[in-house]
Amino acid sequence: MLCVKCGSENEAEAKVCARCGALLPRYLEEEEAAPAPQQEPIHERLQIFEEAVAKLQEGTWSLEEFSNFLTETAAVLAEKERGIKEIEIPEEAAADFQEELRVGFAGIELYNRGIESMFAYLEAQDPQLLEEGLDSIRQGNERINEAMRINRANRDKLEEACGASVL
Repeated sequence: MLCVKCGSENEAEAKVCARCGALLPRYLEEEEAAPAPQQEPIHERLQIFEEAVAKLQEGTWSLEEFSNFLTETAAVLAEKERGIKEIEIPEEAAADFQEELRVGFAGIELYNRGIESMFAYLEAQDPQLLEEGLDSIRQGNERINEAMRINRANRDKLEEACGASVL
């Protein structure tokens, strides 16, 4: 499986690139004429935040438990962000990926703002801060999904270019 970020060849069953850690595209082993499946938008992380806020509002979680959740989740997301920033994009492909990266990083920034708002809630205990945080995370989630759509379009272009050069 070819990584669209760094161009490295990976094992067919690999989910992430062994060289740069980028998620690898999934290919159908059906006829080339079959339409490509539409990837479902990512909502899992958003749902996790919504559930955490609900637990806090219902009293199922204490402020400390919510704080621990935010701290752990922020650390995971920061690590993912670092990994994305470290991906080396071949110079000849950089122009194709500029929009994807711009939109993706805007989504990451919105997630970070949402988390900051939720941390502010811990100090002020103003419910509006939770709603603002969730709203920011929802917007960030949409941007990240848009970046994934752009990535699929870029992958399709790369596949066409690779296929054309072989012919």
